[in-house]
Amino acid sequence: MKLILLLKSWFLIVLMLAGFVHFSIAQTTRKPDIITLRNDSKLEVIIQEVDENNVKYKKLTDQEGPVFTLKKSEIVSIQYGNGEVETFEAVLEVPSYYSPSQSTRPASANPPTPQRPPVPRNKFAESVQNSTPDHLRSIYKYYKTRSKTGMIMGIAGTSLGVIVAGIGTGIVASATDANGNFATYQDEQRAIKGAWMMIGGFAGAATFGTVGFIKAGKNGSKASRIRRELIHRGEPLTIRVAPGYNPLSQAGYLTLSMKF
Repeated sequence: MKLILLLKSWFLIVLMLAGFVHFSIAQTTRKPDIITLRNDSKLEVIIQEVDENNVKYKKLTDQEGPVFTLKKSEIVSIQYGNGEVETFEAVLEVPSYYSPSQSTRPASANPPTPQRPPVPRNKFAESVQNSTPDHLRSIYKYYKTRSKTGMIMGIAGTSLGVIVAGIGTGIVASATDANGNFATYQDEQRAIKGAWMMIGGFAGAATFGTVGFIKAGKNGSKASRIRRELIHRGEPLTIRVAPGYNPLSQAGYLTLSMKF
């Protein structure tokens, strides 16, 4: 009976020792934690602590050695030994500098950044910006007059060319019969002159009309540019209304003129 009790006691002791050894082995064979860095390298470690900004660990091959520290900004993820995975977002660290002179300086002490005038796109715009108001008024009148002259040239040239071409068309039509034939040699010569008048009229209308309207447009554009510059500078604009009377039509009229 005593022998049986003794054997049971030894059996319990052996079981306790086996359990203790198994627990010790389980503790020493803990699965490593895997740290994945942002340079795609991986570290097999035993993590000791994870705080707000850092991760502290020991090397797997030297678990009794020193504790190393990594910043969370250098880590992509951690796969713990129990299978749990924790990821970390990339954080851009910007160093902050403290300048007492700037922080204590009142806001009104900072001078406003001067606005640079628009860069002129061509020489004419540059000369307009650099000219005096008196000079701008004189060249405004000059370009305004040239614009009107070009407009008159375009209208007159086109009208005269169309008239000449129309006369030539009438001469050609009158020199031929209903079948388009010439009755005499003189009719043929007259039709040739009429044809040249048609060609010359259309060519003159196209040439003088185009040149006149182009001049009117270019000079009118320059006059408008000068006018905008004068208005931008706040130069006075005078509006004058002058009454008039036309004896031919026996009607009165008013003339509205603006002057800088």
